[in-house]
Order: sequence, then C-alpha cells, then structure tokens
Amino acid sequence: MRLVVLIYIFIFSIISASNAENSSSNKENRDARALVSATEIVTISSELAARVEKINFLLGDAFKKGDTLISFECELYKAQRDVIQSNYDSANIQLENDNELLKMKSIGKLQHQLSVSALKKAEAELKIANLNVNRCKIIAPYDGKVMKVGTSIFTSIEQRQPLMSIVGDGLLEADIVVPSNWLKWLKKGHEVKITIDETGETLDAKVIKLGATVDAVSQTIELKAQFNEKYETLIPGMSGIVKFWTKIKILRLQG
Repeated sequence: MRLVVLIYIFIFSIISASNAENSSSNKENRDARALVSATEIVTISSELAARVEKINFLLGDAFKKGDTLISFECELYKAQRDVIQSNYDSANIQLENDNELLKMKSIGKLQHQLSVSALKKAEAELKIANLNVNRCKIIAPYDGKVMKVGTSIFTSIEQRQPLMSIVGDGLLEADIVVPSNWLKWLKKGHEVKITIDETGETLDAKVIKLGATVDAVSQTIELKAQFNEKYETLIPGMSGIVKFWTKIKILRLQG
C-alpha cells in the first residue's frame, strides 16, 4: 500500500511540474541587434563660392526651423544686386515713357518692343541677383541639432562644399535585421524593447516598417522600429539589443 502511495505522489509531482512549466509563461522572447538612426539627417553645402562670416550653431547645439545656421560675406553679391536693381528701375521708366510715346505715335512698334525686352531682361537679372543674396545665409529647414561642423569663420569655401551636418528633432528609429521566418508572427505595430549598449537604458519602441524583400542568401529581412518618445540620451549611431516578445500556445495536461 505504501509503495502505491509513493508511486501516486511521484506521478502527481511530474504532472504538476509539467503543468507549472507550461503555464508559467505564455510569451517567448527573441533578440536581434539594432542601430539607432534618424529620418532627417542632412549635410548642408553652400550654393555660392564665398567666405564664411558667421557660424551661429556649433556641435550639439539645438536650433529651430528658420534659424540662420551659417552666413557668408556677400558684399560683392549685394553690390551686383544694387546695380541690377538700378538697371531694372531705368528699364521700367523707359518702358513707361515709350508707352506714352507709342500712344502719340512718336515712336515705332519696334522701338517699343525693344523697351519691353530690355525690361524683361533686367527683371530676370534682378531675380538671379536676389537669389544669390538670399543664398548668403543658410536657413534651418526644421527643428534639430548640429551633428558636425566642417568649416570655420573667415574660411573661403567653394560652391557645393559640405559645411555642416544636422539631424531633425523628430522621433528616432532603429534599423533591425531579423530572420525572415519571424514574419509568421512579426507584424507592423509589434511592440519591442531596445536596450542601448552605450547607456544601458531599455527603451520602448514599435515596428513601423517591414522590408519589401527577403535576402535570398541570409534569409533575413530588414525592418524599422520607431522609439515611442524623444529620449534625451538617445542619439543616432548608437546600437543595442532588441527584445521581441511573442505569444506561444499553452499546452495543458488534463488531470
């Protein structure tokens, strides 16, 4: 009788342990690597050949949309604009005078047409001159921070020379590569936690994009996750570990 009781207890213990193991969690976690990135990263260059007059924001500085990031010495362009403005004003006066003369038939149509053409030419030249003067300042296209400054004041720069790199102030993202068979359960909107290597912080994010193709060799797919908040300590270029939590089926033994 004692032997029967011991056997019964042993079997019951195995069943209870099995049930406890299967019901202890209905989730499974899977890891992948992540690289923090930004959607708005721009390298700014000048559209003019000029000398740097002022740099208003340096490495790490925050700025607002519309702020002047860099300004150039543009006395030559401004002087050219003033000369062209004067030519435009003269051409405009000449045309007004020729309009009156044409009404009185004091000049021919050819002379009048020449005045019209002269004004159009002066107007086009004035637009170019104003455009060049406006290019004497580089204006911030959005709120953000300075990532890199590649020039200094009083430096003569060439047209299209890189001068500054900036990053937008929007929510940062994480670039992730995972096995393609995860697509069985991984969908857009999936919530994840990312532990950043550099700070040790664990931050909340969610998947916002799934890659359009699977790499045939590695059988992996790229995806993007977006962080839920603007974390002060988070910057592009950081890396970390992403934890994906997936639901698993619970097997229950019938007692």
